[in-house]
Amino acid sequence: MDGRFLIGQTDFGVRANLKTVFFPGHPDFLVYDRQTREIARIIEIGAHTISTKASLEVADELRSTRLDKGGVVAERSFVILVLVGIAEVSIGVFSFSLALIADGVQSFADSIVSLIVWIGLRLSGKAPDGKFHFGYYRVENFSSIVAALVLSISGGVILFESYQSLLNPGEIINAEIAMATALAATAIAGTILFFKIRAARKFDSLALKADAFNSVKDVLTSLTAFLGIAISKYFGIRATDSIAGVIIAFFVFTVAYSVVKESSLVLMDACSCSDIVSDIENIAKGVKHDIGVHDIRMRKLGPYLVGDLHIVLDGDLTVREADQIATQVEEMVKKEFDEVTEIKVRIEPVESSSEK
Repeated sequence: MDGRFLIGQTDFGVRANLKTVFFPGHPDFLVYDRQTREIARIIEIGAHTISTKASLEVADELRSTRLDKGGVVAERSFVILVLVGIAEVSIGVFSFSLALIADGVQSFADSIVSLIVWIGLRLSGKAPDGKFHFGYYRVENFSSIVAALVLSISGGVILFESYQSLLNPGEIINAEIAMATALAATAIAGTILFFKIRAARKFDSLALKADAFNSVKDVLTSLTAFLGIAISKYFGIRATDSIAGVIIAFFVFTVAYSVVKESSLVLMDACSCSDIVSDIENIAKGVKHDIGVHDIRMRKLGPYLVGDLHIVLDGDLTVREADQIATQVEEMVKKEFDEVTEIKVRIEPVESSSEK
């Protein structure tokens, strides 16, 4: 008898392995044997592992790209805000406008915020290592809190100086130049705000969202500085310049509080994602009609979501069959939600009537 093995292939990987046995003078026929099926199983597992690894590498590359692009926005924002701060402080000193100086100081503080966000996003893109097994994604949240602390300090300085000036208000010199500078700062802040909001939504970055809220404050504070200078100059109410500085300080404190609150909730694994939890349950039940689903938990990890869930299956299923169902649930959830990077599925057997 002359025998040989033929391995049938598909474009994705090995699907079946058959042993073809040739008998002289008789038609060819195909038979399965245990050894051949075992070879097929090993090759299929290898092919699936390679494919899964490739998919994960592609996903990691996409996540890294999103963080890099978000970092570019923060980097450019840093450079622009430094230039705006230099211009506002210089002209504010030249014109004796505390409101413009305060707006310039908060522009410098905002540039530090953008710098911290940029550094945080760059670190978030680092791959997991021996110390940080789950990666550096939460550096982004930590950087947001540090940025908020910087904002709080700058707000305190602005509030103190504004109060001192309110007690002894002075006259603004070259108010027209100061007003033009404040208007230009408002327009620049509005443009930066537009691009930050668009980037924050596109990349789902908490740090960029915090930076975008910061830019909302930039627009309002620059506009407040303009109004304070204008009223002080044209209506003779000198205290309005100092009052504008006080208002700017409270804007700073409000934004700092919002950033700390949201970032702290994320660091404590809070997740307001009830819709996603409900959708995940429906996806899992759709894989197999008699599947039970419970204890779905999700948490934020930087701009992404990770979580776990329990599924209840027939206790008579083999380990391989149960694993295939769990794997299918994981793949379908990650396919449906781009922000879900990891979902762990725990398998539980259905409790039989004799065990109750």
